[in-house]
Amino acid sequence: MRLHLRLAASAAALLSLSQPAMAQGVQCIEPADLADATTYTIPLMLQSAQASCADVLRADSFVLSQGSEFAARFEPLRDAAWPGTRRVLVNVIENKTGVDRAAAEQAPADAGGVMQMLMRMEGDELRPFLDALATQMIAGEIKPQTCMDIETLLPLLAPLPAENYGALVSAILGLVAGDADDDLPICTAASR
Repeated sequence: MRLHLRLAASAAALLSLSQPAMAQGVQCIEPADLADATTYTIPLMLQSAQASCADVLRADSFVLSQGSEFAARFEPLRDAAWPGTRRVLVNVIENKTGVDRAAAEQAPADAGGVMQMLMRMEGDELRPFLDALATQMIAGEIKPQTCMDIETLLPLLAPLPAENYGALVSAILGLVAGDADDDLPICTAASR
């Protein structure tokens, strides 16, 4: 699945973080956690798109003229979406590094590397790190054509209630991600 489709589907930050790790196929992402990660990252995706697309899109484009207002609709939902987003991030770290979550959480605070430290972080400690990293990663992946794709799709999706986006993206990715798509294995009833 191409990155710009993920961006357009508003789940780009964690999807781009998870892509290399999930390719190992060690674990799958729960659909509810993917929905939370989508809801959590939409404001980050819009911030990145606005910065990356400023020279590509017209000033009156949806992304540039209404993107901040669109992203603001998700801000009240981010706190509730954080636990699922954190689970996705921890799974990615486990898959990518082989660091065991239980061992990392029980290890002394000065033990291990950056990944173990990240896995021990709770709540608001980890959020600023994730926000900064995800925003940079997304901005680095947005190309001129991606700007045009986002600009085409977001006005069509904008009328939906903010509460529906996460579940919509999770459902769509669950439908289009088949056995051959190892980039983002989404848990199914059979895999639980």
